[in-house]
Amino acid sequence: MVPADTSVTVWRVQMAAAAARSVDDRLQEWAALCRATADTHADGIRRRHPDYDDRQVFLALVRVRYGDALYRAAWPGEPLLEA
Repeated sequence: MVPADTSVTVWRVQMAAAAARSVDDRLQEWAALCRATADTHADGIRRRHPDYDDRQVFLALVRVRYGDALYRAAWPGEPLLEA
């Protein structure tokens, strides 16, 4: 599906460039994008909760990304922190 903000011609060039890259390169880019997304989300949590230490930011991020059930299964004794 072509994104609404991209012409068909540009989209085809982008898809050809992506297909020409190795699987390893694409996985590395995907991992970098995931890390950047998590970092951006963590920065937002820090701005909203300046009193949180690094562990609390991590726990709030885990809670919002994976939900309360998995959070509780992994850290049953930790409080449910707001993101």
